[in-house]
Amino acid sequence: MRTALSRDAILDASLRIARRDDLARLTMKKLADELDVTPMAIYRHFQNKAELLDGVLDRFVAASATTRPARSAAASDWRAWLRLTFGAMRRALLETPGVMPFLGTSYRLGPGALEVLEESLDVLREAGLDRRSAVEAFLSLMSFTLGAVGLEAAWRRDERELDPGPDERLRQWRLRIESNSSTRYPNVVGAAHELAAVTGAFPFERGLERIIDSLEREQAKNERGTHANPAL
Repeated sequence: MRTALSRDAILDASLRIARRDDLARLTMKKLADELDVTPMAIYRHFQNKAELLDGVLDRFVAASATTRPARSAAASDWRAWLRLTFGAMRRALLETPGVMPFLGTSYRLGPGALEVLEESLDVLREAGLDRRSAVEAFLSLMSFTLGAVGLEAAWRRDERELDPGPDERLRQWRLRIESNSSTRYPNVVGAAHELAAVTGAFPFERGLERIIDSLEREQAKNERGTHANPAL
């Protein structure tokens, strides 16, 4: 006997498709085939594809559970919490790059996204940032993580297509960069070796650490201001 179709079952199936293919290629027919139902059965639970995509994105965020492993770290070290949380977010996105194009176009915050935002703002506020600074810090961390994953995912696709081995891949990247005009792009051509090297080991952790360092400086500045003006 076939189990009754539910929103959860539809979202789970959609996320499976996104992980093995691409969310941009998700169609109601493909989803219906995955669930062994008719497309009309899906429309009984979702008014349109836009509503479905919003649900899939929130299901992805909830399933990734990026903030949960870091909860114990937040109590003692907000820096460690940020490293763990945004490191987990990066890994989840690299495993499901098909959701990337839609994360910046979804305007509905579902419970999964709201939980990540709530916990992140709570940690940043506990670190000593005011509300505006905490929001700006979260957006900076998100922007950096999404941008870094986008570059890394593109490079990984190139690696799969070329697959000449790590040394040859680095050489090919370096030659591509060096083939440009050194007169017009002296800094780019001069950094050819370094630019090629990071394609095999994207410096995500180092970039994240720079953002955390800047937040730590802002926190220290706020603390000095509070001590200087105890009435505030």
